[in-house]
Amino acid sequence: MTATNPRTWRQIVLAMIIVTAIGAVAIVGGATFYIYRHVRAEFVPAEAAEARIAAARARFAGEQALLRIDADGDAVVTGRQDAGASHPPLATLRALAYDPRPHKLVDVSIPFWLLRLAPNGRISFDADSGIDFDAERLHLNVSALEALGPGLVLDHVDQTGMMVLVWTE
Repeated sequence: MTATNPRTWRQIVLAMIIVTAIGAVAIVGGATFYIYRHVRAEFVPAEAAEARIAAARARFAGEQALLRIDADGDAVVTGRQDAGASHPPLATLRALAYDPRPHKLVDVSIPFWLLRLAPNGRISFDADSGIDFDAERLHLNVSALEALGPGLVLDHVDQTGMMVLVWTE
């Protein structure tokens, strides 16, 4: 048997560290690029935000949103429960949210391929949003949205004037 050269082991460990560092930089860079491409936030007057949300909402005239937010802030399933119809596969989950205090409009576009990677296919909203969205209690996940097809998921305006519009396409 030949003895392993310690220099070879150092080179292997150094190569692994370099590869790991390059991978970490690629992941951080990729995440930054993704956020830059799919999440846009801008400060706009209330009238401009209302017009953008109204234009998006017009696509769903007469359609009841899948979810509504009750007086306690809980999400309740109300509409679009007929999953039997044939429809094209979903490509994107879209959301427009406007907070009137800082006059901030956020436009989010999440590809469904990325949502399919979520643990258990669950979709959740940030707890800081003031909306109690328990996807498990509502039995709402990516596959449930895919079964329902494209349409309005949530159209909500709260008492502070915050507007949230979520839909699939």
